[in-house]
Amino acid sequence: MSKGRNWVVLALVIAVAMSLAACKKGPTQDQLFEKAKQAQEESNFVGAIEAYQQIVKLFPKSPQAPQCQFMIGYLYANHLKNMDMARKAYQDFIHSYPEHELIKDAQWELDHLGKDVNEIEELNRMLGKDSAKEKSTAVR
Repeated sequence: MSKGRNWVVLALVIAVAMSLAACKKGPTQDQLFEKAKQAQEESNFVGAIEAYQQIVKLFPKSPQAPQCQFMIGYLYANHLKNMDMARKAYQDFIHSYPEHELIKDAQWELDHLGKDVNEIEELNRMLGKDSAKEKSTAVR
């Protein structure tokens, strides 16, 4: 093959590769975040989790990625009542974003996963409830 023809073939290969890369473009981070929020507002928690997971996977260095990872755990725990998946999501958050401002919240969620709010002593203390007193009056 001549050198001139090599350049033509190379240019053609590059053009095809660039057009294939352009075809693979998916939704933007903002579109995925809007999709997640919309799904959440519609109580489509599985859809919201899927959109948040896409953000974490496709845009892991994004400032929104930690919040999305936290929301995955929150939705699993509080709306889908899937404590195993919630635990995994919170553990992934703690592992991936150990310096994030939500780290204490993620650890708190893990520590109290699956508990009814009335079972959490520190919440009862903050609200000024005496859980022993309330339990005895509930029995009467």
